[in-house]
Amino acid sequence: MFRFTSFFTLRRRFAKSVLKFMGWRFRGQDPPSRWKHIIFISPATGSLLIKQQQWMPYLTSTNSKWIDLRNSSEIKAVLDKKHTALIRWEEDVDVEALTELLSNARQNKVRVSACAWDTTHKAVKFHSQFRPSPYSDRDIRYLSRFFKYFKQI
Repeated sequence: MFRFTSFFTLRRRFAKSVLKFMGWRFRGQDPPSRWKHIIFISPATGSLLIKQQQWMPYLTSTNSKWIDLRNSSEIKAVLDKKHTALIRWEEDVDVEALTELLSNARQNKVRVSACAWDTTHKAVKFHSQFRPSPYSDRDIRYLSRFFKYFKQI
């Protein structure tokens, strides 16, 4: 039986193949297809920012949309449709908005993961997804450490 989500999985595989042909490598787990999902994307500027904006919507197994962290109503609308919310991580992240987002994600059983684009090694690293804990500050530190690590590479 053909399921509608098969299209998105095929689309993701095709996008990964094109990026691999362009020299990019992939590390980590692919984003899940059955769950509501939020992916935080590493900070970028210039051509890397353009590349992220072009390719990230195709690297997910569901419809996905770039959303600003402070736009909680749009994030909720996207997650209600069981789509993926793509949120750019910022160096000076709005802790209050992020805490609210993570607590709402925990209540609504939304999974969270991070994705770093490493230009030095031309690698895209998907961190494994997790369920937000009751301690949002711990989750924020966890995500922050992930992005700091890839910034140092």
